[in-house]
Amino acid sequence: MPVSRKPLKIERSYNFPQLMLLVTVFELMFFAQGALSAEMSLSIPAAVLTEINVPGTSIMSATGADLASADYTEREFYAQGQARRHDGAEALNLETATVIDGGWDFLTRVVVRTPQPSKFNGTLIVEWTNVTVGVGLEFATAEVYEYLLREGYAIAIVSAQRVGVERSKAWSPERYGNLSVDVNVCGDDGASLCQGDPLSYDIFSQITQALKENAGNGNAPLPGLNVEEVIAIGQSQSAMRLNAYYNTIQPLYHVMDGFVYWDLSNQLRDDQAVPAISVDSEALADGFPGWSTSEYTRAWDLAGATHGSLYASQYIDNITVWDQSIIGPNGEPISFTQWIEPSCLSDLPPPFTTVDVGLVVSAAIDSVRNWIRTGEPAAPSRRFERDPATGMVLRDADGKVLGGVRIAQYDVPIAEQGANNGTAFPCSVSGYHRYYTNEELRNIYGHHSNYVAQVREIMLQAVKDGYVLRHDAIAAIHEAEASSVAK
Repeated sequence: MPVSRKPLKIERSYNFPQLMLLVTVFELMFFAQGALSAEMSLSIPAAVLTEINVPGTSIMSATGADLASADYTEREFYAQGQARRHDGAEALNLETATVIDGGWDFLTRVVVRTPQPSKFNGTLIVEWTNVTVGVGLEFATAEVYEYLLREGYAIAIVSAQRVGVERSKAWSPERYGNLSVDVNVCGDDGASLCQGDPLSYDIFSQITQALKENAGNGNAPLPGLNVEEVIAIGQSQSAMRLNAYYNTIQPLYHVMDGFVYWDLSNQLRDDQAVPAISVDSEALADGFPGWSTSEYTRAWDLAGATHGSLYASQYIDNITVWDQSIIGPNGEPISFTQWIEPSCLSDLPPPFTTVDVGLVVSAAIDSVRNWIRTGEPAAPSRRFERDPATGMVLRDADGKVLGGVRIAQYDVPIAEQGANNGTAFPCSVSGYHRYYTNEELRNIYGHHSNYVAQVREIMLQAVKDGYVLRHDAIAAIHEAEASSVAK
């Protein structure tokens, strides 16, 4: 499902705020003592959002999806405020963080995509951008953008970390040159508290709070929309940040209503009544043997899934090629896929499997939203079968993983594929695929109707079990019917 890149024509206004956010006297008293109690529930200030209007510049990493046909608008805002630092905001920590201090100035950016008010479903999706490539990119939204646009979500893409912010400054000094998410002075508390993006958690919270309040300096970021709930999403590196957020920051401020992760590798605490689902790939299964779930958390292991899907890579390639934002070793712009390919084994086909992760991540978002609204829990965790002695996943005689969520692209394949590719990152978790020839497909399925029948059976079962949405299953069945497989 390729995407086409279309320049966006957006009306903007520019009014840069000069504002100092006040910290309450109550909190200052505790800052003086060194930290706030983990048992206290604190308020979070809203960042000041100002729509960006710098003539001759454009949004970095603007979506390549056809927003116009979905009746969506994309705009970008500066987000300004003063952030707190926290002690204990780490992915492996299962205890609530404490506030160290506050008053650290930040200025970053958030891209906001909004439907017409009549189409808005009441839910805001906020993605923490992944900066592994050196650019802040929306890998989670890339998997599910069709679902989000179809169902009328509002979408916000937040740049909370220094790597992404600094790359945007280099990409367009005119537009982004004044951005900063740094702690400028370490003081007596040591350099360690200036590293690891200590302001990022508060930045993410304050931007989300501003969007919930629909508060903007001049133009409202969500015109005509009333946000009823917020779901935070992230993939891989940003899933790890949101892992720490769920465990250590969410209990302090209660800004989010739910979480959806794509490839979460660490434990979520089990004492929060905040729905969270992680869709986890086969590619990472042996490297991360899984985490235990609880009443409000779920893990859906997806058979055949690579760490990023073939379809999401097309979405990200569309962005990075247009922007020329990833610079290769020779100093030339490259795509996301070209960034991956040098680490792939030369004797294997191109990276990624044909397993469409987005079908299951879409169901996860839908399930969390329904869980928040009705109290109806999502489908249970479904894990890969593992060797009790080694913890490694078990496989059948053909090498296919046992257990987990199954969809037709894996169990009724049209390609030879594997979730791993060598040992060098990132291709090691990006897998490979080779489409079967027509002769091979006829040998596998005998005739077209048999192929379609198998696709129908697998996809409708996934709907019944709660891991795929009916709309997406029907679309997959229709695609199988229209194909030439085994004809």
